[in-house]
Amino acid sequence: MKNLGCWLGILALLLTIVSSVNIKAQSLTTDKSKGWCDKALRPELLKLKEIKTGRPWFKVYDVGNDVFAIDEPYNYEETIAYLIIGKNKALLFDTGLGMDSISLVVKELTQLPITVLNSHTHFDHIGGNREFSDILAMNTSYTRNNAANGYTHLQVRNEVTPEAFCKTQLPQLDTANYYTHPFKVSKFINDNYIIDLGNRKIQVITTPGHAPDAICLFELKTGYLWTGDSFYLGPIFLFDEATDLKVYHHSIGRMAVFAAKAKWVLPAHNVPVVDPSEVIKARNAFSRIVSKKVEGKPGDFGARVFDFGEFSYMIDAKLLQ
Repeated sequence: MKNLGCWLGILALLLTIVSSVNIKAQSLTTDKSKGWCDKALRPELLKLKEIKTGRPWFKVYDVGNDVFAIDEPYNYEETIAYLIIGKNKALLFDTGLGMDSISLVVKELTQLPITVLNSHTHFDHIGGNREFSDILAMNTSYTRNNAANGYTHLQVRNEVTPEAFCKTQLPQLDTANYYTHPFKVSKFINDNYIIDLGNRKIQVITTPGHAPDAICLFELKTGYLWTGDSFYLGPIFLFDEATDLKVYHHSIGRMAVFAAKAKWVLPAHNVPVVDPSEVIKARNAFSRIVSKKVEGKPGDFGARVFDFGEFSYMIDAKLLQ
């Protein structure tokens, strides 16, 4: 998820093993020399049209065609949700970390009824689900488990350490009791499900591998491809116990087919607007990894890092055996 290194997230994984708690985080940072409040926003964000809201924790950007990127740049996850506005209703793709109320931001952007769908059910994408009543979800046991249980404070406490987020942007957050709430699913869906917003139709594309319930969205009308955590600029993290490299290889290939038809790619972390050619490069790069044409470099705690410039793959070495 991140391009600032890998120490904090891998350390969280090590602590997880020690405490027998399963942490799904993957956004990583090594720089503890200064607080998150001292870090500059990504220069790519400064090129986008910002929409001011009453919730300073979020940064909202108009990415065209009635689509708004709702960014959380003050946490090291740098999670991005997307509000897609149609004629009759709007789709919220992911709900972020749940540190602040994303529903209040959404209400400032539209008064239409909201349907929520998550790119996958890692904690940093479902944090605000409990604020909504109409939630679509993938029909998998992994999804059902995360919806029913959420994530405990022990599992997500690394999100609220002094190094991990800017507390001055969110001074009222109860960091000692922060956790991810369970949520109720309105309808379970499957591959190729079409979400009809009135004047626009969004296709659901299953792309598991990073997580068992990972999906992308594609809108032919605008040429927008939302990739969730299956692709973004920065280290693409494949280190979870539910990661499947063989399945991911198929998924990145499927994503590349849609990227060839896309105008823009809109990932779930770091930078909200990416050239589709990067997804095609990622497909080719990952094929080189699984065919053992590239060796990668050793990373902390058993990771293997494969750097391809704008993006990299950070993979549990055990999965490569």
